[in-house]
Amino acid sequence: MAINTRPQQIWVIYVTLLIAIVLMILPLPDALRLARPEFVVMTLIYWAMALPQRVSIGVAWFTGLVMDITTGSQLGIHSFAYAMAIFLVARFHLQLRQYPLWQQAFTILSLVFLVHVVSMLNAPMTSGWHIWMPAVVSTILWPIVYAVLRKIRRSFQVS
Repeated sequence: MAINTRPQQIWVIYVTLLIAIVLMILPLPDALRLARPEFVVMTLIYWAMALPQRVSIGVAWFTGLVMDITTGSQLGIHSFAYAMAIFLVARFHLQLRQYPLWQQAFTILSLVFLVHVVSMLNAPMTSGWHIWMPAVVSTILWPIVYAVLRKIRRSFQVS
């Protein structure tokens, strides 16, 4: 039995999640606040697609709990939303990895919209097109987020 001597570099996953959380809590002007991309969800989705054995529902739930605490929202809202999205990604990760990037972006649209709606269950409802803004902006940014996280994963040989 061979011993794996290569470091797993698992800390890189947690650092990228921490950076995504910081990007989510940075203050933005009122005009841009409605269009804030869901960096945490996109980061979780990338890692769940790339390394489903490392990032699963438990990591998503814990990350959501951290988001609940840092944003002051009702405890468990983000946890449930993130765990639900990552459950779907984990269930279909082999198919999602085969999609071209533009098709993955439309999957991101639906998952981010789902997370956004579930996260807003205890907040006053936003009417009209404002509810779609985080999902649309996240969809547009997905190729960039994907490329950056892929470069990080390959540079640090995260496995």
